[in-house]
Amino acid sequence: MHKVKYGLFYDNHTHMENPDVGKNFDPEHFTDEIKKCGVDFLAFHARCNTGMAYYNTKIGTRHPALQYDLFGKLAECCQKKEIALLAYLNGGISTMEAVAHREWQTQYMPGTGYYGHITPFALTMCYNSPFRNHLIAMIKEIVTNYKVEGVFIDCLEKYPCVCPTCVAEMKERGIDWNDKEAVTEFATFSIRRLCSDIAKAVKEILPDPVLYFNGPAFGYVRDLDTYFDCECLPTSGWGYEYLPTAAHYMRNLKEGHQILNMTGRFYEWGDFGGLRTADSLKFDLLYGAAHGMRPNIGGHFHPRGDKDQAVFDRIREVYQELQKYDKWTLDAVNPADIAIIYPVDCKFKKPDVKQIRSAVRVLEELKMQFDIVFADYEKSWDQYKLLILPEEVEINESMEKRVREFIAKGGAFFACGKNAAEKFGKELGIEYLGECGMNPVYFQMNGEFNKDVEDMYLTLYANASKARLAGATGASRLVKPYYNQSWTGTHAIYYTPPQEETDMPFITVKDNCIWSAGDIFSGYAKRGALHLRNIIRNIIAKLLDKPLIKVESLPSFSRLILAEKDNALNAHILSYVPEKRSDSFVVEDPIAVIDGKFSVLTNGRKVKAVTQVPEQIPVEFTTDGDYTTITLPVFKGYILINIAFES
Repeated sequence: MHKVKYGLFYDNHTHMENPDVGKNFDPEHFTDEIKKCGVDFLAFHARCNTGMAYYNTKIGTRHPALQYDLFGKLAECCQKKEIALLAYLNGGISTMEAVAHREWQTQYMPGTGYYGHITPFALTMCYNSPFRNHLIAMIKEIVTNYKVEGVFIDCLEKYPCVCPTCVAEMKERGIDWNDKEAVTEFATFSIRRLCSDIAKAVKEILPDPVLYFNGPAFGYVRDLDTYFDCECLPTSGWGYEYLPTAAHYMRNLKEGHQILNMTGRFYEWGDFGGLRTADSLKFDLLYGAAHGMRPNIGGHFHPRGDKDQAVFDRIREVYQELQKYDKWTLDAVNPADIAIIYPVDCKFKKPDVKQIRSAVRVLEELKMQFDIVFADYEKSWDQYKLLILPEEVEINESMEKRVREFIAKGGAFFACGKNAAEKFGKELGIEYLGECGMNPVYFQMNGEFNKDVEDMYLTLYANASKARLAGATGASRLVKPYYNQSWTGTHAIYYTPPQEETDMPFITVKDNCIWSAGDIFSGYAKRGALHLRNIIRNIIAKLLDKPLIKVESLPSFSRLILAEKDNALNAHILSYVPEKRSDSFVVEDPIAVIDGKFSVLTNGRKVKAVTQVPEQIPVEFTTDGDYTTITLPVFKGYILINIAFES
């Protein structure tokens, strides 16, 4: 099976009205250019969202304007130049086939808001209609007739279908086809079955294929996927908080599983005329590489086959920069001593809720090394010293069991809000009494958690719970306002200053367990108030006496990611800031870091050398006890520090 170093993904969704498909395409030039970029893996459309095929098919519909076998010519060039080719087919959308075969189209439940399509451009297909056999037949046709490594099947979303075929099977299975949740669950089952049948069909022809099914939550079909692809266009709907969250949990889904980091050269999907700056793309891809993700740039193939030399030049510039670091990034492993916990990763439930994103943001600003882990996965939690459970996260039986086992072994636990108070009251030493009933919520910090926190009544910017101490110690208290924000019938009460402390605890401590009555990650997500981040930092310092990284002088916006390889630690430090411009966030310029200094837990391992790579420039360091302190040279945007140990 091919192992990717540098990938490209080309969208090619062309309406049948286009008269020029393939007119100017030169596959030799195209593959020469991507080869110059160092690309060894290409995903390209054999069949697109409109249902048009770009190869000589006897089963589907070749685009009416295409006069030759475009995909076949490309496949020949890729084989000759040792570029692994993955055939893209859309498995959930096929607009013109849906027009021709109405019985293949999804029939949506009333009130779902779909009305038979996602947009007028994209008509969705029923996974249990004759379309499924049609799709599988086209896949078999492609992998039989062309030199491809495997297939990428897209848009496998849980469209709630109530066509006669689906309803008949739901009745057989005792599923209430009038229940939207049950119908959606059946759609999820149908996707899983379709993926399994596709994998089986491909493996009958290709003994060791590359397979990826896009749509199900990462890991739901992890036994069928041979790699994971994190699609994230930060300048569009994903934003710049998506990739950090995805990176920290995708690397834990399946040991040894390769992950691709697919960004886009454009600014929004469907944008043929956008070309992001080199530094913007480097930020995405260097960040992913630090987490073991391989670079994968998405582009839009012009239906005519225009050369777009500026695009090739930009990709080559970015990839040649990343290739300098391959020696240290390929096959490296990220150590972590903290885990943000989540209950389950199946049936499309990605840990992408606001509170998780906020926790990721806070820990990255603090330079903590952490994973996001799932309670229903076999991955051991033994490597972690601290579990963090943000508020609003569902707690299932599996999570309850594993958290209690972790605490019983002496592990530290930091939890927030109602759900944790209700499920882990005994471990936290509290009794949950409901919502605090205050709006807004203020608090007063006291004692050991008030370092760098102002001595005043502070705002939480979120809700809080009421609890009674039942074995825990109250480290600080909630503060009530004079009156809640409300409407009196004649006027609004909005100007609501704090009045005095209550007897309700804000932060509680019992042994290695700390609870925040306030939804502190929600508050940080809403306002980014630094006093909230400082409180979280102080709590972590209490529970984790020897973190993997201690920061002496680095800006909060910089990212520091540790990776381990070949008896050495590699510290990736990125210094970029996404800036809001108009309706979008963009990265234009790398930022210089001066007087940067941090310490790494070396824990008795003797440091042989600290070097800036790939330049091989020695870097100043000192070792004192369990930590080695590194004084960084001035750098701009990105630096990789290699800490080599004696054998």
